[in-house]
This record gives sequence, structure tokens and C-alpha cells, in this order.
Amino acid sequence: MAEIVFAAGVPHAPGLIGLLDAAPADIQSVIHRMYADLRTALLAARPDVLIIFGNDHLANSRPRAYPDFLIGMAPVHSGPYEWYREWLGCRNYQVKGNPAVAEALFRGFNRRGHRMHAQRENLRFDDNVSIPSLHLRLDETDITVVPVLQNCTVPPLPQTDQCYAIGQSLADVIANDMPAGLRVALLGSGGLSHEPGGARYWYIDKDFDLWFMELMASGDHAKMLADLTVARMEQSGSGGTLEVMAWVIVAGAIGPRYGTQSDYALHTNFKCGIGAVLWDLTRQVGQPLAVRDPGPVTTEPTLLTAFDPSLASHDLVQDLKWDPALRARFATHEAEILDRYALRPDERQAIERRDFRSLYDIGFHPYLGGQLARLIYGNTAGKGANFAVQKLVDSLRGQAADSFAADEGVTAKA
Repeated sequence: MAEIVFAAGVPHAPGLIGLLDAAPADIQSVIHRMYADLRTALLAARPDVLIIFGNDHLANSRPRAYPDFLIGMAPVHSGPYEWYREWLGCRNYQVKGNPAVAEALFRGFNRRGHRMHAQRENLRFDDNVSIPSLHLRLDETDITVVPVLQNCTVPPLPQTDQCYAIGQSLADVIANDMPAGLRVALLGSGGLSHEPGGARYWYIDKDFDLWFMELMASGDHAKMLADLTVARMEQSGSGGTLEVMAWVIVAGAIGPRYGTQSDYALHTNFKCGIGAVLWDLTRQVGQPLAVRDPGPVTTEPTLLTAFDPSLASHDLVQDLKWDPALRARFATHEAEILDRYALRPDERQAIERRDFRSLYDIGFHPYLGGQLARLIYGNTAGKGANFAVQKLVDSLRGQAADSFAADEGVTAKA
């Protein structure tokens, strides 16, 4: 019987490496301390394998054929994928895979009624696996890694109870389908609040983040299942906040446990709230801890209501990300590249005019909108990508928009 020996939920905001040195000193301190504490706990647990549930940000599949879960079976996992390296501003890395555990996950989940997809070749990793791998320095350890990339942005969006059930099945797979004595660590990589590709690209919902971290540390899974709704997450950042479902899967696997919260950091340039929770696996929850009131859900999600997965512009963006030669040609001969795709007239016109609002109204996926902006305006960590974000947001709002005036700083853990 294999054993879960470590479980945590972490953020993977892309700026946590490439933009970290430019952040205020207290923000930097939170990030370094947060990941240092997690690394110490991980090494102390002596795991044989770390299973990372992270979000696939439309990096590996096309919207019209998009798996809810994609398991990486490669013997070695290398990252980040070429196009994301400049944006993340990070070094290359390689971590050891564990094909046997990946196979057991794939078989075990499907036998338990959860449709999974798997790939033996190296997956395309962006911040989902790269940020925690580099901050935890996994390539300096003997811990093997199995990445499981999860849909968090292509409708139909996953529900909390569905992800929790995945976690419960994960626990069963580990206990009954994996070798006796195997020590398994679990990491949920995603969030916190953010809206990549939307008009609120700069927005961070501090109130949601602090509530969510308290909730995940409280051991109150009944409250989590009742209150952590898709509508609440989308209200706090459409197409991004839902990444915290990776944490829900880990919570489902370990059952109700108390957690230790890191300090919380809010820095506008990260475009995402930052905080982590490390769960205590040594004791079951007796009385759940109190959690602050999350407030009402007052808005309905609208960002993905027009989404049309059949648009040829989705293929254009995916191909540009995956093919450096095509990307170089697009930079100098855009019309020629657009001619290769069966774009609708209004679709092509919106691209040519950099009219992201019209493109979204046609049904273009907002997450790919952020990536298209970087393909057009610049992809470098910091200045280039931030200029692209500003141009995107200006188009979506129909006017020049100032950056979000955030309540920046550090909130000490409870």
C-alpha cells in the first residue's frame, strides 16, 4: 500500500521568477520564504514521487479537442516550452519522470470512471509546472515527477464536486494500485485570483484569496464543496481563478486536514494573488477552523459565454506558439500567414485591426487573446508582455486604461 506523505497547494504566477527581482523587498521575501518552507517540508517527507496537478493553459491541445486531464508519462520532463521561456524569464530544467506511476494513474482513474488522456512524449510546460519545479529546485533532488495537466478554462468548466471526486479516486489509486511502501507527494499548482486575457487582467481579488486560503486550511470540506462555486471563482477573475481546482483535487485525496497558510502577497505586476497552504497529514480534523465570510456572489460570468471552439483563429495562435519558423514569418508577412487559415471575414478583420473586443464577441477564447497579444506586441517578461497586456485591455475596454490600483503588500498568515 502506497502512502501520501506530503500535500500542498501553491501558486504558479508566471512573474514569480522573471519579475521577482523587480518586486518590493517584502514581496520577494514572502515568495522566497514560502517556497523554502515548502521545499524543507517536501524533502523531510522523503517522497519517491511528486504528482503535480497543474493547469493546462491551452498549451498542449486545441480548444475543439481539449482533454479535461492530461497525464505526462515521459521518463524525463523538460521545460519550459520554448515560447514560454522568454515570457517566464527562467532557466531550462529537467526533472525525472516516473512512467510506472503515470501508467498506474492512467489505468486507475479510467477504471474508476474518470476519463483521462495521457502522453508519453514531453508535454509543453509553461508556468504550471515550471514555476514550482524551479522554486522547489526539483532538478536538484532524486524525487520523480508525474505532471497531470487539468482543464480550467475551456467550457464546460469543471465543478468543485467533480474535482473533489477525482481527488478521492486518486487516494484510492495510490492506496490500492501502487506498490507497497511507495511514498507519494501531492502538489496542487494554480491560482490564486486572476483574469488572464480579460478586461480585468490587472485585477487581483484579495478578499477572495484570503478567504480561499483560510478555507483550504480549515479542514471544512463541507463548506468548501458548498461555497467554492464556479460563479464565485469566476467573479474573482474569469478564466484564471478556477485554477485553484488543482488544490481541490489534492484536498479530496487527503480528506479533511488542517493546513498552515503562508503569508499572502499582492503585487500588481504578478497579475495574480500569491499564497500557499501546506496540509498536516499527521492528524484528522476534529472541529473545523472558523473561516471568514466570503461575501455574496453578485455577478454572473460573461467572459466565456460567446466562446466558439471551431474558430480557425484558435488554430492560428496555437500554431504560432508551437512553430518558431511560422512565428518569425508572421512577424514580417502577417497577411501571408493569415491567408493559410480559413478565417471568417470578421474574424480576420478583428485580428488585422487588433480589435480584441470584436474577436471575443465572435467567440475567440480570452486566454488565447492574451497569448495573441503577446505574439503581436511582445512576449518578454516585464516590459514586452506588460505592453501587450495593456494593449489588450485597452481594446477590450474601448479606451486607454490605467493599471489596476492594487492594495499591494503582505498580509501575515493567521
